[in-house]
Amino acid sequence: MSAGDSAKAHDTRGPEAFSQLIELEREAAQIFLNQPLHLPGLLQSRDYAAEILGGITGLPKDDPELTERVNVRMRRAATFAERLDGPNPPRLVAVIDESVIRRRVGGAAVMRDQIAHLIELSRRETVQLAIVPFGAGAYPGQTGSFEVHGAADGQAALFFEGAAGDELVVSDQERALAHRTLVEGLAASSVTGSEARQLLEKISDEL
Repeated sequence: MSAGDSAKAHDTRGPEAFSQLIELEREAAQIFLNQPLHLPGLLQSRDYAAEILGGITGLPKDDPELTERVNVRMRRAATFAERLDGPNPPRLVAVIDESVIRRRVGGAAVMRDQIAHLIELSRRETVQLAIVPFGAGAYPGQTGSFEVHGAADGQAALFFEGAAGDELVVSDQERALAHRTLVEGLAASSVTGSEARQLLEKISDEL
């Protein structure tokens, strides 16, 4: 988040919140994701994105609105992938519930492709994929999904995506820090690194 972006960003709800998030994401030095329901958009394959968006919205596969939503998500993921390959890749910490990986969104073939994509991403030095196993029981991250995008200057934006509308919070830095700390704590007690990849491969083989 550059100084100019920080000045322009403000707390907002609805479509503008997502638009601002995309702008901030292009400069974020650190991104923290918590997702107990489905895979984060940044990590989704096209087929998975089409299936999850179609399932959530109820839009048929040939609906132009669904196609556009998928295209937007894929452009976002592609831009993020380019940053990962660039000279100053962002640090990403993504906490995902094991149930998310095991849910057959779009069927076995779609999930195998999606899992392979996750494994590849997890090999990046700046990407930490953390899977909360079933054995962990109940945990704070189950309250809902959120994202924290941190700038190099320490400022952060907290983003919530939901059926009631998106929300971007930049004014409450203490709240953003608390959510970032939550993700870091969950990641520290979850399955990560090679163990996460082994779990992903096991789930893929069981599909």
